[in-house]
Amino acid sequence: MESLILQLKQQPALQEKTVLAIECTWDRLLQELDELLCQLGFTSFTYSVLTRQHIEGLSDHQKQRWENGFDIVGSLPDAVVKAYYRDVAHADPLWKELPEVRTPLVVNNAEGGVGLHAETFWKQNNISSRVYVPMSGASDNYWFHYFGLFHSLPSGEFEEFFDSVKEWLVPILARYHSLLQVVCEKEQNPFLKQELLSHTCRQIIQMTAEGMAVKRIADKLALTEEGVTYHITRAKRVFGARNKTQLVAILYEVGLL
Repeated sequence: MESLILQLKQQPALQEKTVLAIECTWDRLLQELDELLCQLGFTSFTYSVLTRQHIEGLSDHQKQRWENGFDIVGSLPDAVVKAYYRDVAHADPLWKELPEVRTPLVVNNAEGGVGLHAETFWKQNNISSRVYVPMSGASDNYWFHYFGLFHSLPSGEFEEFFDSVKEWLVPILARYHSLLQVVCEKEQNPFLKQELLSHTCRQIIQMTAEGMAVKRIADKLALTEEGVTYHITRAKRVFGARNKTQLVAILYEVGLL
């Protein structure tokens, strides 16, 4: 592993080759990333969409999605993902920090949670250390992507190890993130995946954002003015927007415009 780290640090071009010299498909990207992380001793990883709210405040629908593993991919077994979000996440101190992080967060499992401790859960699954690496996304308020990396090293040793590799590993993760976004943004954006707004509704709001009046929008889309107003009103209700200006801002933030 030490020779691999040295090779990657000394040859920046190799860092890019791993990511760019492949067929850009969803499965291939995840496989390529898994192979690299395994060489560094990581036991598994996840790539996730996380709603920027504490888990206690999430909707029942979102909790169900997490418990079923719908918004999380990677090499961490599905059974572990589902068990974590079903039984552990609500008691894991991680959820008081992760929605706000902008830089990698190394979690000390010894801190645990309450009730069914996160520490016990991860140890039962042969994971001693974990780090969460947030990636830039379409929003700073509603959702963002992150990588979860899991390792068998004790927490103290892992922190030292991650410090030695993060300078070049985080940029590699960022390149994978960029490619995953290109390949499958629709699959990862929960607002798109759940089809909360129809294509026509999004067209109307896009035209509204461009400053077009209701009458002109109606003429362009062969709709009545009442039909245009209906779509805007429904979208405001879905996203809890007070007016069209706030609605447009929200849809930009969640990647629907």
